[in-house]
Amino acid sequence: ASRNQFARPIPAYLSELRYLTHLNLEGVGLTSTIPADLFSSWTHLQSLNLSNNNMNGAIPKSISNLKSLESLRLGYNNFGGSIVSEIGELSSLKDLSLEANFRENSSGKRGFITTIPSVLGKLTNLKILNLASNALSGQLPMQLGNLISLEQMKLSNNFFEKQLPSSLGKLQMLEHMDISFNWLSSTIPSEFGRMASLSSLFLQSNYRDTNGYFSYGINGALPNDIGKMKNLRDLDLSGNYLTGPLPSSLGELTSLETLHLQSNFLQGPIPVEYAECVNLKEILLHENDIEGEIFTMPDEICSLPDLDLAKVDCPVKCDCCLANC
Repeated sequence: ASRNQFARPIPAYLSELRYLTHLNLEGVGLTSTIPADLFSSWTHLQSLNLSNNNMNGAIPKSISNLKSLESLRLGYNNFGGSIVSEIGELSSLKDLSLEANFRENSSGKRGFITTIPSVLGKLTNLKILNLASNALSGQLPMQLGNLISLEQMKLSNNFFEKQLPSSLGKLQMLEHMDISFNWLSSTIPSEFGRMASLSSLFLQSNYRDTNGYFSYGINGALPNDIGKMKNLRDLDLSGNYLTGPLPSSLGELTSLETLHLQSNFLQGPIPVEYAECVNLKEILLHENDIEGEIFTMPDEICSLPDLDLAKVDCPVKCDCCLANC
């Protein structure tokens, strides 16, 4: 069932379809909450898509009845409350997408709140975890490292805090990790170097100093183990509190296409080893502590065939950089 403009609550008759396997009601104007008894008879349901509507309220705990469910998409609504722990009982689940339920209006902030329940670590068949753009907070549970089938982790635009769990380094199948725009105060665990399949790592804009709230963001030195991520194409660590010298080990990322390290406290020199990133298209190093005429952008980097954008602070000498003076 899909694409019928209901513009009303979920029709009650759907609960009578006991052998329903797939239900797609994306963007059909549904309102109201999910009825608590809706899931009582859908024991054969494999996919449920209610995204892009105007639904609200909490996820009923009766969702635990959907033992065959492989895909749950509730993004772009006005759902709220906690992510119920009963979702951790859906052992067949491969796609959990609850993104963009955060709204701010006269009634206050909505969206999914509190922490990610640790029982989600039981979902060992999960491939997609998308909880971006909600009001989730607290520390990421170490049990996320048990999601051994995970390929995409999207947790951006929340309020996650404290240290990144080193257990995430066990996610050998993970290709995309986005924990940007949060409130982390964390070093990058050296264990991240074990994520052999990772092609994009986005941890930008975790440094915060607004309205009396402060977080150091991603801080400390960049671990040399990042150079072990041989499939990494996009690395964005901008807008944080990284310190110390630029590590030459980033030059081992021969698949790298974008390197965004701007707006940190990193120091020079710029390693000539970065020229080994032969596919590099963008290298942004401005707004760091790479200052003075003693530093230059190596000509070998400027000569890379696909380089489209390079940027450093003045007066660092760079023949290929976008003017920043």
